[in-house]
Amino acid sequence: MLNRSCYRDSMVQAVTLKDVAAHAGVSRTTASNVVTRTGRVASETRDRVHQAMRELGYVYNRGAASLRTHKTTTVGVVVTNIASPFFGELLVGLESTLARAGFRSLVVATGDDAARQDELVAELREHQIAGLAIVPAGRTSGSFLEGLTASGIPHVLMTRYLDGAPAPYVGPDDRLGGRLAAEHLLDHGSRSLAYVGGRPAVLSRRDRIDGVKDALRAGGVDPATLVDVESETSGQGGLAAGEQLLARGELPEAVICHSDSVAFGLYRALRIAGRANSVRIIGYDDVNTAALWEPPLTSVATHPERLGHAAAELLLAELDELDSEPERRLFPPELVVRESCGCQTHA
Repeated sequence: MLNRSCYRDSMVQAVTLKDVAAHAGVSRTTASNVVTRTGRVASETRDRVHQAMRELGYVYNRGAASLRTHKTTTVGVVVTNIASPFFGELLVGLESTLARAGFRSLVVATGDDAARQDELVAELREHQIAGLAIVPAGRTSGSFLEGLTASGIPHVLMTRYLDGAPAPYVGPDDRLGGRLAAEHLLDHGSRSLAYVGGRPAVLSRRDRIDGVKDALRAGGVDPATLVDVESETSGQGGLAAGEQLLARGELPEAVICHSDSVAFGLYRALRIAGRANSVRIIGYDDVNTAALWEPPLTSVATHPERLGHAAAELLLAELDELDSEPERRLFPPELVVRESCGCQTHA
């Protein structure tokens, strides 16, 4: 004899969040934001998702899901440099969104070392983490992501992606960011530009430089004239890069830095040499201290806290739908104009 109660339960369990999203006419991420109470969702949309859940009989049960997967409610968070102001702001957004959904974060730093990253991720997996949010170390191989996918651990990449390796990703549109910075400097009349900071293995650096070269071409400047100086993405790296620029003899008219921290270090080198006011400078990320610099730093704002929120929302959606297709979310940056580029602004 058919147990109708069991039959109904099996029908309820067969309904997925993807079904709810399709029924409500929204994205899976939006539906996940509604059931986990994260992100910003219009009240009308939220009502529509709840109605779809009722009509389809969808029941959200985080506790039962945790028991089925033998996972904890801990999410592993892997960054390259926990002391970076950018990553500090990113973590604020990430952790607050995860916490509202009932998750806690276990944060580790790789020092931008791929081998160390492998060790740390292996240790995190021993804690039966529910998922991973990762800023990949430089020279991370595609096999690293293949291993994560094969293990069935939900994961999202933040601010850095890997070429040819599809994975859920949240980050700024770095090519657009580089173009915005270069266009502004060209509008100032600058024709000799440098890009300072970052390592070649980091694809966001490549994308930003591509954006700078796009602007140079459009402005009638040969992209081959762009001076490229690599360094660590830190204040010390910027100081060393500034010393390299000074050693060249003739300084470029303007410099785009890979991060605000690099810009701070570059300024220090220029001030020591008595050349602080001879170069237009634009930073990247617009961390909270950028406006407090002297002169206040013009910077490409990537809104790291917003990126952290988005990464958490994407990871939560993955936790609900393990068989979903990797989603890529790019956010347009904006240029925040202050005085370091040569503009005269008023607070």
